[in-house]
Amino acid sequence: MQPNSRSPMPFMKTMDDALAVCKRENDNFYLTAFVIEAWLGDVTLKTVAQYAERKSAKNRKLQQGLAAESFEAAFGHASAADFHHVFSSLLRFAEFDDAQSRTLLAAYWPMSLEYPHDNWPKPIPKMNAAEIAGVFAFTRGLVHRLCEWVEAFIHAQTHFLSHHAPVAFDPDPEKRELAILGVQQRHFPAMNDFQKAWWEWHHGEAADRLSDPSKWTMVGKAMADVSSTHQNYPALDECIIKLWPLVRRHHWTYRDLMNVIRSVAPVPLRYPCEREQDLAAYCNNVLGLRKVSKNGKSDPNGTPPGYEVARAMCDRPVS
Repeated sequence: MQPNSRSPMPFMKTMDDALAVCKRENDNFYLTAFVIEAWLGDVTLKTVAQYAERKSAKNRKLQQGLAAESFEAAFGHASAADFHHVFSSLLRFAEFDDAQSRTLLAAYWPMSLEYPHDNWPKPIPKMNAAEIAGVFAFTRGLVHRLCEWVEAFIHAQTHFLSHHAPVAFDPDPEKRELAILGVQQRHFPAMNDFQKAWWEWHHGEAADRLSDPSKWTMVGKAMADVSSTHQNYPALDECIIKLWPLVRRHHWTYRDLMNVIRSVAPVPLRYPCEREQDLAAYCNNVLGLRKVSKNGKSDPNGTPPGYEVARAMCDRPVS
């Protein structure tokens, strides 16, 4: 789909809305899309909660399988035949032009670098049971990896927002929901029709659900609050967060990560990329990222498995 042909997902507030769109369009995709929206929303809310409720980064649990766990809760019951529809719906969902679709599209790109389309198994007529099971297993693996990239990109978005809209990270989940409405209202004139419709519905729905008037002061506070917190190394933070799925999959050491970052940086880097001990502390204490496994041996050439994917993600050709 060409960028100028992309359109927002139809505005669906409830399952009944999704069913109505399916009937109108004669297309069951929109019911699955509604659940995909709920899945991405769940991952976002839980990632924001890690930042809001755990003020110390070293106490946060980030990029540890949240997106895959949430996906299984939503779609884990799907049979092999149904899962083909789920997977094709994920790809189709990424073709729309709204925030959630763009997140999924961004996550799909590095996954496709790891699994080039030409290497995907080709379904053929009259496949036997073993062949069907093989395609199903491969597709499940693709989706699991997509979940890891989704989690990384949502983490990066949340980390950025935590610095540029700290008012939206109140420990009270109701207050931060209302603060988000205030932050969005500040930019209301620049919103498109879809965003305005979503904001108006959310505001009305919250008014019916949240009855404590003292908490509603957060809307006005967030509208007026343009404060931000200093971020020492914004580009480095984004790079590390988005490359973390490669660290996890390929058991990179912190030296591997340091070497890859140095290779993609447009200018020489100093702290925390001079010593692997500093980088390890930075990942843990600033970004809330820690290696689950201590296993792994640094690549002597500075090009660990996944290096080519990292270079492509950072738009740096492999030399």
